[in-house]
Amino acid sequence: RGLAEPGGWSMVEVLAPTMIAYARPELAAEMVPLLLGGAEQWCQGFSEPGSGSDLASLSTRAVPGDGGWVITGQKVWTSFAQCAQRCVLLARTGPGHAGITAFFLDMDTPGITVRPLRTMHGVDEFCEVFFDDVVVADDRLLGRPGDGWQVAMDLLPHERSTCFWHRIAHLYTRLDRLA
Repeated sequence: RGLAEPGGWSMVEVLAPTMIAYARPELAAEMVPLLLGGAEQWCQGFSEPGSGSDLASLSTRAVPGDGGWVITGQKVWTSFAQCAQRCVLLARTGPGHAGITAFFLDMDTPGITVRPLRTMHGVDEFCEVFFDDVVVADDRLLGRPGDGWQVAMDLLPHERSTCFWHRIAHLYTRLDRLA
């Protein structure tokens, strides 16, 4: 059929609801149309080396800085980070679940390095992303400091839902009927 599997590009269903729920209304109004209209791709920076999807063990740190936050650490398995203009990132700002904060970063911010990971089937879908003293303004927080765990719990059901599989099955069925 030659139909590209759209699952990797499905951040619209995952990140748009998160932005609408947690970003400042002005930021959401500016950014969400860029994602919905296809002008931008976004990624999510959650998983870390040695932690996988264990969000409670995050080691990427964000510390208060002059007018914002300074982020240092590494993410891995970040889907299509090399194509993304923005990233929803979780970072440690204190101990425990209440010490996780969510940020909305521009991927061209100084200090961000993206390295694609070549998979066995030759696709650079996943990436390592390094954050070396990346400065993020206060107005790019999603929610308040410490809301990151709740942001993740609200976001992950969108990511783990069956909507992607349903869409793929629907597209294949339509294409088969047309053919």
